[in-house]
Amino acid sequence: MVSTTEIAKYAGVSQTTVSRVLNKPDQVKKETYDKVMAAITEWGYSAEPKEKIEELKAAKTIRILASANDPIIYQGAMQEIVNSAAEQGMLVNIHVFAAGDKEAVYNELAAQGTAGVIVSSVSIEEELAEKLKQSRIPSVLLNEGYSEHGYSVSLDYSEAGYLAASHFIDSGHQEIAWIGGPLDSEMNKDSLLGFVHALQANNHKIRKKRLVVTKQDKVSLYAAFESLMVLKKKPTAIVAASDNIAIQLMEFLQIAGIEAPQDLSIIGIGNSEEAGHPYNELTSVGISATNEELGKDAISLLFQGMDGEDPELRHIKKKVVLVDRQTTMPLLVKKGSKS
Repeated sequence: MVSTTEIAKYAGVSQTTVSRVLNKPDQVKKETYDKVMAAITEWGYSAEPKEKIEELKAAKTIRILASANDPIIYQGAMQEIVNSAAEQGMLVNIHVFAAGDKEAVYNELAAQGTAGVIVSSVSIEEELAEKLKQSRIPSVLLNEGYSEHGYSVSLDYSEAGYLAASHFIDSGHQEIAWIGGPLDSEMNKDSLLGFVHALQANNHKIRKKRLVVTKQDKVSLYAAFESLMVLKKKPTAIVAASDNIAIQLMEFLQIAGIEAPQDLSIIGIGNSEEAGHPYNELTSVGISATNEELGKDAISLLFQGMDGEDPELRHIKKKVVLVDRQTTMPLLVKKGSKS
């Protein structure tokens, strides 16, 4: 089906104007209205029925579908979503699912009275994406970089991977590894791409054995950790695709009698509250804005979708910064000292 973006481009107007023509025609000049409607007729665009929009507005529940291992950073956005929904007289139901529990997720999508859906840290597989599309319920993806079936808000994971790798390169590290989850997740894929781009930009050799893609359970992560520790040239630095993975790796280091950061430096991605906990003091890359801003962006996009609008900025990637704590050090600094 043709999108409002294509209609706007063909008619020579903005997406916002097309949205107004479809939803608030009384606010558009007749000349503009005629131009957009001519484009819609020629392209065969089928707008969302007015009855469907009214049905969504009448529904009083927003559903948040969250993964059981949802990064803490995104939990910080939930309160803002709940508060904003309450201001509109709406309820928020948060449903937490175990990994792979597809049927439960699908059942919640089909639940009656759903005005909109925010999917947080649930891998968007083809089946779920199709369910979202078929439901015609507005959806926002929180924590993934992209979804053609709705809107999304996330860290700029590509920039995060680039920034983490660059930090190690600038600190004199040569043997740098990356560990992350399956690449069907945009956050993992973008993080890895950013990491590789940083190595390329600095003329570092890319060694496939140091790019480890694994499941994120403890057993799989330990196997991934061991695969790096048996290399002839062991890494002196690791970029983990999430804080959760980085913190788990730190536990493995302790078990193996390897000191961090003297023997091996680690950077996570997310800058969660857990990363900053005194017990962890994990160096991490996270958003430069507050966690609440993620919630504001997500609920704002969702409200626009519920109103039948198609915002020009469908996919928001938040700027990131590196927060240097106690798990990294320059390679040339002697053991026992920290600069």
